[in-house]
Amino acid sequence: MNKNESKYFKSAEKMHRALISLIDKKDFELITVKEICETAEVNRSTFYLHYDNTSDLLKEAIEAVYKDFFSRFSSDGPKTINIDDKKDDELFLITPNYLMPYLEFVEDNRKLFLVMYEKNEMMGAEKTYERWFNEIFGPILTRFGVDKEEQPYIMIFYLKGIIGVVNEWIARDCVESKEEIIGIIQKCINKPVQ
Repeated sequence: MNKNESKYFKSAEKMHRALISLIDKKDFELITVKEICETAEVNRSTFYLHYDNTSDLLKEAIEAVYKDFFSRFSSDGPKTINIDDKKDDELFLITPNYLMPYLEFVEDNRKLFLVMYEKNEMMGAEKTYERWFNEIFGPILTRFGVDKEEQPYIMIFYLKGIIGVVNEWIARDCVESKEEIIGIIQKCINKPVQ
């Protein structure tokens, strides 16, 4: 990476951090380019060199946050799981091993998560879930003999249910422990708490 590219990416990172800090203080719709630039200590021309509008910055900031999310998993996290190497009981992903990094991530980024789910369509979260389904959950369901036609229904049940529990937890300012939330999620799907 040359000096100009490095400067470009540093400016983008500064604007990501500025946006996320502003989201902690006010609604996304009320955040202006001027505020982002002042907080990030960059000028408006730098902002417009990178983005057309605040929504473009938000999309990129969320992508960066997702990258951070995947880095929190051990080498056996959902992005790297090799289904062929696992026993059936190891493919049940609603366990503390998989849920704890997710809940830690949500807790650290709760305001951003609220915006992300409020603006779900704009942020492309559904595309992320679709990718997870195709790369991870679909193959697991296939291994368990679940009919391909039923798989999307089962996945939407899991995803919307878990997202609903997590959103309620965020709305309550994450007062319950992550362990309590894992237990609630497991109870909802009738899996004994571990």
